[in-house]
Amino acid sequence: MNIDKVTTMTRIGHFEKKNIISKIDPEGTKSLKLVPDLNITKEQLKDVRGRVYTIVVDGEIKKIGGSQDKGGIQGTIGWYLNGFNKGNSERTYCTWNFLHRAITAGKKVEIYALWSPMVSIKIPTMTSSIIKEIPVDYHSIESAFAKEYYDIEQSHPELNMQESGSKWFDTGLLDGYINKDGTIYDNYIK
Repeated sequence: MNIDKVTTMTRIGHFEKKNIISKIDPEGTKSLKLVPDLNITKEQLKDVRGRVYTIVVDGEIKKIGGSQDKGGIQGTIGWYLNGFNKGNSERTYCTWNFLHRAITAGKKVEIYALWSPMVSIKIPTMTSSIIKEIPVDYHSIESAFAKEYYDIEQSHPELNMQESGSKWFDTGLLDGYINKDGTIYDNYIK
């Protein structure tokens, strides 16, 4: 599905290679960075409400995700920027590898988000109640996004493994992944 069909999300920015040599990336070829859209504020990047996001490559939605990272959408994205680090999950590594490969191939890789709306709710206390503003749980929004995508496309986005019942091994994106025992994953070894 093309992101142009989505009317409720805000473009956060795009990904690029960082190309800065560091301890974790001595060749300066693996780290990624987010280049925020000119209309995105620092407050939006750090907004702690739950959020649903899409990773988009050349206009096509490749992942629908949700997060409540305390660092906002910037914190959510941060996990994917250096996903090649030892100790990251297969999901984080494979998503980073997917982004890295797409950028290396000259594709435009973007991220969009929708923050959970705030609602007023009456919360009981021990002796009465208070009215409080709280965000809607992002899981409900993420599920609605995933269902609508499936209803339209009759498939799940490429990186939505859990919803599609697929395994990261099947993607070919695990090559180079550092296993918990320190060995490097080889896609040919099962």
